[in-house]
Amino acid sequence: MGLKEQTIAVEPELIELRRYFHRHAERSWEEKQTQQKIKEYLDAEGIPYIEVCRTGVVATIKGPHSSKHTIGIRADMDALPVTEETGCDYASENPCVMHACGHDAHVAVLLATAKLLNEQKENLKVTVRLIFQPAEESIEDSGAYYMKTVSEVLECDRLIGLHIWGSLEAGYASLVEGPIMASADTFDIEIVGRGGHGAHPELAIDPIAAGVALCGEFQRIIAREIGGLEPAVISVTSFNAGTTSNVIPEKAHLSGTARAFSEDTRRQFPEAMERVAKGIAAATRTDISVDYHWGPPVTINDPEVTATGRKAANAVFGADHLITLPPQMGGEDFAKYTNRKAFLMLGGGNKDPKLRFNQHNPRFNIDESALKLGVEYFLRYIEEWEEEIDHELDPSGTFDKNI
Repeated sequence: MGLKEQTIAVEPELIELRRYFHRHAERSWEEKQTQQKIKEYLDAEGIPYIEVCRTGVVATIKGPHSSKHTIGIRADMDALPVTEETGCDYASENPCVMHACGHDAHVAVLLATAKLLNEQKENLKVTVRLIFQPAEESIEDSGAYYMKTVSEVLECDRLIGLHIWGSLEAGYASLVEGPIMASADTFDIEIVGRGGHGAHPELAIDPIAAGVALCGEFQRIIAREIGGLEPAVISVTSFNAGTTSNVIPEKAHLSGTARAFSEDTRRQFPEAMERVAKGIAAATRTDISVDYHWGPPVTINDPEVTATGRKAANAVFGADHLITLPPQMGGEDFAKYTNRKAFLMLGGGNKDPKLRFNQHNPRFNIDESALKLGVEYFLRYIEEWEEEIDHELDPSGTFDKNI
């Protein structure tokens, strides 16, 4: 049975797995039930594993002919603090927790890949590590920060992964070398003024006015200090101050994210934000503190690892369905791994564009026909890499593979 037929055969189980994880969504560092289900599945398949980093799992598939060449395949596990609005019959049973980013699909795809690999491990020429990673959404304190130091991960000669993509129609994929996703840092800003009556602002020091000015000046940094051809974002996404209509509050708290596609631009953000904050603090008589948190760096696909992936992806999707997505301002902690790596964007959107919703939307859902394509991609990637290794060992093509 060929790879395509194998993935078609495993599709019902694959969909069932994905719906299980969707129904039992868990937030970052709380993925205990998810971890337990993964372990039960691996146990049933006879695949050895270790528990790592609290809720993570690393499994190993190695056949009698597997070499020391090791490839890691990573899937993230956590969900978001989002209240689901899909209306599907397998909606999250956990209040205000939803797989609105597709990590349920990632775990299911990797488990099905493990099953099929294990069934044919007698023919496997490399060692495969299956990396189930918690807390991708945690940004600064994310799972990859810890998983990247695990010895079984460090042993991987290369690392691959994928992300289901809600805005890209199922049946399509994107895999390009170089920068594909932005760095993703966050910040918290505390503004302290002096509380007072709303009718007498002259007797108070208003932290809200300072916060509003700060939001505007952050956009000036992007417009006037970053090159016009350089993608960059500073977004204030939370502004909390006050509890009633006639009281000027003592404090305001702002938080948000800063993103860039070059390390030089990224390193400008903290200094520029501090400088702007000091100026506004002086102008508004407030005290302003900026706490900048370093998150994932830019996600960069290694050229050689990507080249192997493109051969595999061409076989799975066809050249006309392997497209080039523009760089994405979303961040991905896959970037924190130090292994040479490549990350594929797997189309998972509905054929009807009106029914496609981007990641982190409460109505986000996927076309489940994409799941088997993810499994096939991982399996074909391993086959392609094995052929490349064989060619390196015997460029003439005369090597007796039965020896």
